[in-house]
Amino acid sequence: MNPPLDRRHSEVPVSKTSQGVAWRSFGAGEPLILLHGGAGNWHHWVLNVDALASRFHVMAVDLPCYGDSDAVPWETEVDAYLAHLFLAVEEMIETSTRVHMAGFSFGGFLASDVAAQLGERAASLSMTGGAGYGPPTGRGFTLDSRKRMRERLGREPTEDEIWSIQAENLGKLMIWDRAKIDDWAIRMQVENVSRTRFDSRRLSWIDGTVDRVSRLSCPVMIVYGAHDAAAIPPIRERIARCRAVRSDLADHIIPECGHWAMYEAPETMNRLLLDFHGSAA
Repeated sequence: MNPPLDRRHSEVPVSKTSQGVAWRSFGAGEPLILLHGGAGNWHHWVLNVDALASRFHVMAVDLPCYGDSDAVPWETEVDAYLAHLFLAVEEMIETSTRVHMAGFSFGGFLASDVAAQLGERAASLSMTGGAGYGPPTGRGFTLDSRKRMRERLGREPTEDEIWSIQAENLGKLMIWDRAKIDDWAIRMQVENVSRTRFDSRRLSWIDGTVDRVSRLSCPVMIVYGAHDAAAIPPIRERIARCRAVRSDLADHIIPECGHWAMYEAPETMNRLLLDFHGSAA
């Protein structure tokens, strides 16, 4: 028997909407839209798409200004960015009357906004490491960058030095168990950062997720890794605020796991996502 396909090392055909938003398609069934995090692309879900495709038509998006998607102007206002994304999702789902949304980090807030705009068509919403709870006041670390390294060194950093800073950034923010920071994850981070053409903090640091959740009638699930370094305000506060407007909220905190739970704990995440979204299908 052949080993299962490793999406980290295979090419996946890409489609584009008329707005220039790129997406990959897996499986069949009701649509499940996957939105990635800041400085990312669909690869944030690379260990999840095939498991989810066993139940859904998975549509893994490159958000505007990320990955293979076209750019919008840097000065694009928040509301215009959200409207641009929603138009793209509407085109992707065509006439589907039930749509499941799943978002990671920056994409968690965006998924909540799309779900709110979908109204009765939104079948379920999950947010993993979700953003949109205000700025991370008091965060105790700073991510390094090519620009900062250039200023320190007085020259352009080498490829090895860039790999080194992105491996460290993954350990600071994304992956709690540093043994799970493999070469593929570092390469993905290096490539995605180089292709990022938008400041996701303009959306991630908005205090808007709770408002979107309050508008929804579909099932909602929040998932965090217990050691999520991006969760400022803290995880329990975020969950409590959402539960105050949705008493039936489902929540899960994954032990020994950081921000990028879909990569650090893929089996756990695949089970949670299939159970949650599947029960709403």
